[in-house]
Amino acid sequence: MKFVKRILLLLLALILVGGIGNFFYFKNKFMNAPPSTITVSNLGEQFEFVWSKEKLNNKIEPHAAILVPVTIAGVDRTLYMQFDTGAPSTVFSYKNVLSINEKYGDIFQIDTLDNRIRVIDTSFKVGTVDIKASSISFRGMGNKIDWSDSTSVIIIGTVGSDFMENHTLIMDYKKEQITLAEFVPEKIEKEAEFLPFTFDGRKVFLSAKLNDTPANLWFDSGSSAFELIVDEDTFLELAKPGAKRESFLVNSWGSQIPGHNIESKGVFEFGSTTAPLTYVTNFEWPNKLMVWTMKASSIGGDLGGMTGNKLFLTKTLVIDSANLRYAVLP
Repeated sequence: MKFVKRILLLLLALILVGGIGNFFYFKNKFMNAPPSTITVSNLGEQFEFVWSKEKLNNKIEPHAAILVPVTIAGVDRTLYMQFDTGAPSTVFSYKNVLSINEKYGDIFQIDTLDNRIRVIDTSFKVGTVDIKASSISFRGMGNKIDWSDSTSVIIIGTVGSDFMENHTLIMDYKKEQITLAEFVPEKIEKEAEFLPFTFDGRKVFLSAKLNDTPANLWFDSGSSAFELIVDEDTFLELAKPGAKRESFLVNSWGSQIPGHNIESKGVFEFGSTTAPLTYVTNFEWPNKLMVWTMKASSIGGDLGGMTGNKLFLTKTLVIDSANLRYAVLP
């Protein structure tokens, strides 16, 4: 009996050590972001964004991603970047930058820094906001630009959450407008009911409630088309009884990821503002770190998951990253 107890205690210790190890691996790998290389100026003015569409199981999803307009000195065409708060840093796509240089004559200086190829000492506008960057990394090859197609929407990279660091981001989904401001505007300050959020690793985790249960939501505007993405166990728990899952594939940084939707029924509370939960989503992530992320976001006992823009389509989301607070306006 003592031998059995010792084995059980050893197994428990291994589980605990493994859990602690996984937690610190998660913190080091996922919740640390590289130092920001960009600075922003000319703040406080609204600018419009556009939605990109995507086909999911022969259905058109009209809110697949937020695209923000980009203007570059010396380039006579408006370009676009995806706005993705799930990305800690702003990045370019390699072939797109090469295409711009081929057509307009070395607009971007490309060099090797810290053993990585980057764009060095550049500036451009995102909407009305001026950006200067000491360096910007590449992520993804992208595609060579077909300049002969004057109607195409040319996407040259991703604007990450470094864009909003130490500032206030206002996303007015109804008007399809974004404002980056130095401070929360006085009108919003008076009307809004602010809640806390965390910004570790430049990732936005919103504190909310789902069906009166505390929820910790990773706000990833790059996962735009989904109300709530959770791990498989939570997916099954939140499924409406008798509902059938709908499966599909989505593109994530060049990889096809299997996903599943299932009907749910619930109400999110963001202070006094509410939003319905009509379905939940689960992905078969090839990267197990993403599975761990879904679970780690619930450390402390809260329901954990990822949400994109879908919950807020009729609302205004205000994220005051300097003061780690946010508000949802009806």
